[in-house]
Amino acid sequence: MRARQPTSHEPKLFQHIDMEALVPQNHILRQIDRVLDFFAIHEWVAPFYSECIGRPAVNPEIVMRIILLSYLFNHSEREHFQALPIHAGDL
Repeated sequence: MRARQPTSHEPKLFQHIDMEALVPQNHILRQIDRVLDFFAIHEWVAPFYSECIGRPAVNPEIVMRIILLSYLFNHSEREHFQALPIHAGDL
């Protein structure tokens, strides 16, 4: 049995998205990322995490980036999680 040939109006199942292209080069969050070392957060919070007890932790770097976005754009928690897809490239 032959496979069905896709028509031109069918969307692709998978698409490549360049996250870097989503955020303009002069965006305030790019400037902050150049100045702040978010990776250092891992060292600061390491004593509070356990490798063998409890659930896997949410990446503390991502949590701090989300908190910073909420503060900068003055979003409530609900507004922020609705806006997160817009700022996905910033994380």
